[in-house]
Amino acid sequence: MVCILLSIAAGKLHDLNADPLTLYALDLQKAREWGQFQPNSSTNLNRLTELLLLSDELRLYEDFAWIQLLHYEKTGAGEYKSAVKSERFFFDPKGKVNPRAELQATIRSFFVTEEIPVELIHPLCSYPARYLFLKKHLHFEFFDISKVRCERYENWKNSLNVNSVTLVFASHYLQSPASFFGHTLLKLNQNKNANSQTELLDYGVNYAADARNYNPISYAYLGLTGGYQGRFYLFPYFLKVNEYNDLENRDLWEYKIGLSEEETNILISHLWELSRAEFNYYFLNKNCSYQLLDWLEIAKPNLDLKSNLGVVISPVETIKLLLSKNELIFDKQIRPSLYSEIKSKLIEMNGEEKELFWKLTDFTNNHLDTDSLIRNFPKIRSDLVLDATLETYRYQKNRGIEFPESAKQKYKQLLKMRSQIPGENLSYKLSFDFVTPPESSHPMGRVSLGGGYSNLGSFLEWKYRFAYHDLLNSSMGSPPNGELVFLDGTVRNYEGKKPELTSFSLMRILSLHPYNFISKQLSYLVDFGWQTVVFSKEKELFGQVRPVEELNPYYRKQVSNFEAAFGYTFADEFSKFAPRFGMISVLAGSKFQSNPSFETGARIGPNIQTIYQKEFGNWKFLGSVVAQHYAFSRNPNTVTGSLKLRYLFSDTAELRLELFSERFYRELNLSFHYLF
Repeated sequence: MVCILLSIAAGKLHDLNADPLTLYALDLQKAREWGQFQPNSSTNLNRLTELLLLSDELRLYEDFAWIQLLHYEKTGAGEYKSAVKSERFFFDPKGKVNPRAELQATIRSFFVTEEIPVELIHPLCSYPARYLFLKKHLHFEFFDISKVRCERYENWKNSLNVNSVTLVFASHYLQSPASFFGHTLLKLNQNKNANSQTELLDYGVNYAADARNYNPISYAYLGLTGGYQGRFYLFPYFLKVNEYNDLENRDLWEYKIGLSEEETNILISHLWELSRAEFNYYFLNKNCSYQLLDWLEIAKPNLDLKSNLGVVISPVETIKLLLSKNELIFDKQIRPSLYSEIKSKLIEMNGEEKELFWKLTDFTNNHLDTDSLIRNFPKIRSDLVLDATLETYRYQKNRGIEFPESAKQKYKQLLKMRSQIPGENLSYKLSFDFVTPPESSHPMGRVSLGGGYSNLGSFLEWKYRFAYHDLLNSSMGSPPNGELVFLDGTVRNYEGKKPELTSFSLMRILSLHPYNFISKQLSYLVDFGWQTVVFSKEKELFGQVRPVEELNPYYRKQVSNFEAAFGYTFADEFSKFAPRFGMISVLAGSKFQSNPSFETGARIGPNIQTIYQKEFGNWKFLGSVVAQHYAFSRNPNTVTGSLKLRYLFSDTAELRLELFSERFYRELNLSFHYLF
């Protein structure tokens, strides 16, 4: 990535630039001086005084556009405070909390006529969006005073040559904590690239955390508490396409935004200003999606985007919000990942073509005569099979597979064969119906009401989930074959008992990516929270007999729970009726639980589990069996089984029937789920 903060000077800088902190201090010092600037010329002083009075008369410091340009937000006390953390973003020492002081200091800085240090640039050139705002409302040309030329800014702006803007959504990526929810960025389109079909040469803009410390615990803590600094970055778009499409197997959805020429100019002008800005990055709300919406609001204030956001701001929700604005999005297209390209070709193939494909993708077979092999399949679509084979080689190479020299030679041979087939008219047409757009996903939050019967008595239950998606939810637009659950709790009221919290999941992540010859990815599970364990009253776990005070020989306790597992998932995902036989996963891992009811206060042990899922229309079936062994305690081994059936009324309403059984406990549960 290349930070937006461009090289400060094209030529050789003074030795001062050798120390960035010293340069930063000079930048801040000059900003403060320029914010208090007093013209020597009486004419300029009179003009400055008139403009300051006029800005007060018009109350420009309360104008929504000015509030947006400085990223002011209302505090609980009703006062303003800018989200920008960099002091050099402000000309006035109180500019961070005082819109009027910063407005007047900005006007003063635009009257600066002194010589500018070579390492810095004139305020008019540093803040072109502020200049456009003040020129529009004060009807005054500040460049007539300073006589400066903003060559660096103009060269930068001309190199971008932006004609339109596209919002890009990168699909969920469960292999990285930073990408669980997906990601949004902006693409700056150039007409010349669109006309020549070279859109990959456009530039992209990304807002991201400067997360250099990747320790999982500190990463989560700093990300949730705003401990990371967020910055805007500018980069060639093809770099992100390569990273997301090819390396991380993420589909890209591109939404073209309807902005006028003036609005696009303001957007790009403020992007230049943001090179001086840093923000506190919060994973759940003040994240990439929030800042991009904030930036779009500066160009198009009447959108009123941020006021419609909830407590948690996910990239998917921002896509839905933009689509809800009439005629804002006027074009949408998918840029499928390399894996989706391969999958779509395999789905298109007939049996004979697939047979040839599997033979050709055995890149380690040195005795394979490619030419004669293809001749043995005369009725196949050669371009389809060769395209899929070549893409499979590139995909596996991107995943880190080291091919021998013979495989590289085979790849070159296949590439030569493909080049001999005319490419103007493909013999096949691909469909990406299996990739659903993010706006088709269900809402994040969930509440449910249900009840059932167990061997401990009948019960009513209430559930609440903060976010985001579980295996029984509709898979449309959501992480495929995965769970991403935060703050999921269940309260039950058993017959004759007080309501109790029976389970609470702080975080549960389950990724069940199908394992196959092309993509050899492991499935994994991480679960952390509390759950209910049923104990026997008749005998303590270490063997001492207890008196039975009630007829029911069992009692319940809530225990802390941590579980991690890895394994494989198998599915017929390359069928046109995918997956015909459902998906089956086998995971092995370990579970740790803690509670004083255990003889040592805790128990730990390995487990193995099998998960089967099958979705058909509005119905989905989910079954699992878990065999748990506690190696270092006298707790009895357990085998747990569950069967679940879901019916989908809409993307916001579900009905679920669940059967659960373990050593001391069995239940049948029916519940209605509402997603919001």
